[in-house]
Amino acid sequence: MSTLSSRPVLRTAALVIGLGLLVAWASLELRIHTRLDTIHNMSNILHGRPMEFGADTSTIHPFYNRVMFPSLLWTFTHGVGELKEGQWYILLRLASCIFGLGAFAFACDRVLRPTQARLQLAVALMALSIIGAFAFPWEDPTDVIDLGAQALAVVAALDGRLALCLLIAVVFAANRESAAYAGISWFVLAPPRPLLKRGTESFVICAASYAVAIALRLAISRTGASNWIALPHNIESLIQAVRTFAIVGWFGIEIGMVLFLSACVDLSTDRARRFVLLALLFAVPGLLFGWVEDVRVFLPCAVMMCFAVAAHKDA
Repeated sequence: MSTLSSRPVLRTAALVIGLGLLVAWASLELRIHTRLDTIHNMSNILHGRPMEFGADTSTIHPFYNRVMFPSLLWTFTHGVGELKEGQWYILLRLASCIFGLGAFAFACDRVLRPTQARLQLAVALMALSIIGAFAFPWEDPTDVIDLGAQALAVVAALDGRLALCLLIAVVFAANRESAAYAGISWFVLAPPRPLLKRGTESFVICAASYAVAIALRLAISRTGASNWIALPHNIESLIQAVRTFAIVGWFGIEIGMVLFLSACVDLSTDRARRFVLLALLFAVPGLLFGWVEDVRVFLPCAVMMCFAVAAHKDA
C-alpha cells in the first residue's frame, strides 16, 4: 500500500497546509493586540471610512483598492453567518496563507520541475520570509494573497499565456496594487518575442492592473487614491538604522532575508538569474512607494528569490 511519503503531491500538500498553519499562527499571535483595529479596517476599507491605527485615524492611506479580503470577510460574516466576524477573520487568514503557499508550490512544480527536496526547501524559505514580514504591528491580510498572485503570474508568463497573465493582474489588483508587477514578470520571463512587442504587452498588463486599483480607490475614497512618495523617508530611515546599528528589528530582518535567500540561490541557471533580476526590479517600486520599515512591502522580492532557489538544478 502506498504511503504518504511515497506520494509527492500528498507530501507537498501536507507541507503547504502545515506551513500555512504555522504562518497563520505567527501572523495572528504576533499582532493579536491590534487585531480589532485590523478587523475594523476591513469594514472601513469597503465603506471609505478613515483607517484606524490605535488612537490615530487616517483617510490618506492608499489602501482602498484592497477590497478582496474585506469583501470575503463581509460575505462570510453576513451571508453565511454561523460564526462571529473575528472567527471568520481567523479562518480566512488561515485559508489565505494556505492559498499563497499552495500557489507558490504549484507554480514551482508546474514550470520549474524541481526535485522534491528542492521544492520543499523553496516553500519552507517562502514561509520563513512571510513570517519575517510580520514585524509591522498591524496585520495586512493582503500580503500572502499577493504572494499567490505573483506566483500565478510567473506560471502565466513562463507559459506565454498573455491573457491569463493580464487576468491575474487585473483580478488581484482588488487585493493589492503590487499585482501590477505581473507586467514586469511578463517582460522578464515570457517566451522569446520582439522587444517592442514584449514591452508593449508588459505595459498593457501593468497599466490595466494599476488602472483597476486606482478606479477602486476613487470609487471608495478619493482622499486615499494617490500613492505616497516614500523614497526620502526611506533614505532617512535606512541612514538612521545604519547609524544606530538597529540590527534587531525591521533592518535586521531585511538584511537576514537577503542573506539567507541569496545563500540558497544557484546563479548557474538562466532562470535563477532571471528571478533574481525580478527581485531587484520589484525592490524599486517598494523603495519608491512603500515604507522600508514595513518588510512585507518586499515580499514580492522574496517570492522571486524563492523561485530562484527552486530553479536550482541538482546534480
